[in-house]
Amino acid sequence: MDFLAPIIGTLGVGGLAGFAAGYALKKAVKFALFVFGALFILLQILAYHFPGMVHVDWGGLAHQGAQGAHSAGSYLWRVLTFNLPLGAGFVGGLALGLRKG
Repeated sequence: MDFLAPIIGTLGVGGLAGFAAGYALKKAVKFALFVFGALFILLQILAYHFPGMVHVDWGGLAHQGAQGAHSAGSYLWRVLTFNLPLGAGFVGGLALGLRKG
């Protein structure tokens, strides 16, 4: 049973790190969505009351946003899993942290 101690320790540390990262990530995404929603409402109010002054190219914004989201998600995953020997526990903990956060 002594051979299990390093494995359990590694999974535990990886799981805890994954949970913490997932929890923080979910909170950050919620805050970013709140800010995005508030800015959207503000832009719509300004566009409604000042139609000649404010014009938003929603098509261009959607295109740029989709490209940015894809590259940001890929970048975030590479950063979170870089040099991580605790991968199995980390992924499980990340999923749990995203769910509970």
